[in-house]
Amino acid sequence: MRRFVYALGLVLTAAATTACGNSSAAPDGRTLSHIEPLITKDLTPALARERIGKPDEEQGSGLILFVYRLDAGRTLWLSFPGYMPIAGARLVEANGTSRDLTLR
Repeated sequence: MRRFVYALGLVLTAAATTACGNSSAAPDGRTLSHIEPLITKDLTPALARERIGKPDEEQGSGLILFVYRLDAGRTLWLSFPGYMPIAGARLVEANGTSRDLTLR
């Protein structure tokens, strides 16, 4: 059930972000190839801020969502159950398609 709520939240938020045209350029040239190795199973919100930097958007109530703008209009969504280690990571392409990333 949690995964369903997580996935639904990501899809709805990604759709709203795309619809609103909030696909500005990645700060400091962030790329998926640079960030993906940093997304490990032990990643917490505090470690994400330390390793990746301040998120471009932070959302959630109970479930914390960090949104990072990447190159080519893509966004990276990290989901945390409170301040616990990461529950999931999703890449949303500029065209709105998305895929889950593997947690290492």
